[in-house]
Amino acid sequence: MQIIAKSNFKKTIILFYFLVGIYCINPSLISAQTTNEDGWETATEEELAPKIDTTIIARKALLAYGGDSIRIASIEGKLGVLNDTNATIVPFQYEKISFFEGEDSTCTRWEGTLLVKGRGKYGVLDPTGKPLTALYEKIEFMPETCQSASGKTKVMRFYDRGKVGLADAYGNVVIRPSYEEVEFIKYYITRYGDTAKIERVLKPELITAKKAGKYGLFDLHNNVPLLRSEYNAIDYLQDIKIETKKKTHSTHILKIKQGTQYGFITLHNKAILVPQYEYLGEFSTEKGKTKGEAEDLIALVQKKGKWGWINLEGKEVIKVNYDAAEVFRKDIAFVRKGRKWTAINRKGKQTLEDSYEEIKYLALETEQNAFFKTLIIAKKKGKYGILDIEGKTLLNFEFDKLTFVPEKFGFNVEINGEEKFVNLKTR
Repeated sequence: MQIIAKSNFKKTIILFYFLVGIYCINPSLISAQTTNEDGWETATEEELAPKIDTTIIARKALLAYGGDSIRIASIEGKLGVLNDTNATIVPFQYEKISFFEGEDSTCTRWEGTLLVKGRGKYGVLDPTGKPLTALYEKIEFMPETCQSASGKTKVMRFYDRGKVGLADAYGNVVIRPSYEEVEFIKYYITRYGDTAKIERVLKPELITAKKAGKYGLFDLHNNVPLLRSEYNAIDYLQDIKIETKKKTHSTHILKIKQGTQYGFITLHNKAILVPQYEYLGEFSTEKGKTKGEAEDLIALVQKKGKWGWINLEGKEVIKVNYDAAEVFRKDIAFVRKGRKWTAINRKGKQTLEDSYEEIKYLALETEQNAFFKTLIIAKKKGKYGILDIEGKTLLNFEFDKLTFVPEKFGFNVEINGEEKFVNLKTR
């Protein structure tokens, strides 16, 4: 009996040292944390037990969750999240934790959502600690998404293997991470009396995605690509209203560039004009209005060095055969063939009897005096004169120099070396 007892004791000692040896070689075999398919470590019951000895770093009251609050806290350099009852909802195993939301307090779309970093990877959790995304190299909040009420625009930008994509609020990949850039389309406005430009997002539903140096267009609302990534640029052009017999469509026009050529896409019907112009201006109808039938909304274009006008249907309404042209103003446009300038109307008909070596408006369109904006200064046979918008001569073509003096309602002129002042009323 004594011999058997000693033998069992030796076996017990050997087994003890064998287990200790295994633990020293790889302790994770004894207390391993499992990892799910998205790379998240699953916490043990012990790690989720209430934590007392913590340092509170940030607190957020969740209005959308009945006023409950969650707290980002720290224990021995590791971060986790506690709820109102001091229970751990995010285990204390992360390097960084922050509230994943914008600074604008009016945007509550991501209220209480958490951005965490562990082992060099980032992920997003909901306020209960449930993972919303896989783990990525980087995840960015996009404040522009707050400008739309559509849940389909609630997206986040993420990076994987150096490429960027988009994921929705549930972690579903909306745009695969195969792009160099994913951005909203921006445009700029200038408030009255202010020279500073203010950046605006055109539509939170529209995203440009850049791949291999080329841009494409994606519609988040309908979850469809509108343009493949084969354009050098996609930019906002203007807003217009297209009238039909039944109703009026408000739409945006985007200018698209391929190589050195421009075309456009109208967003209400996704109609695309293939890039073929070196220049593409804004569309307008009579008196510069941006509302009308598609065939009446026309824009100045340049093709193969020549200038003309097309309508919103892509049809050439004024032949592209001028050597130079300017945009319409007061429903006339200055055009040049060879060395001579004249003016045409929106039907392409010449409105001035003669042609001129030079021609331009006397005042800018921003000029407050409506009459000044209708005056034209022109040069014929080396001499300057003044015309009205209908081509009537107001000052004869006899001056070597002619400078407008608006406060005197007249002109400083030079004729045969003599300088003097002339007034429209006295001639």
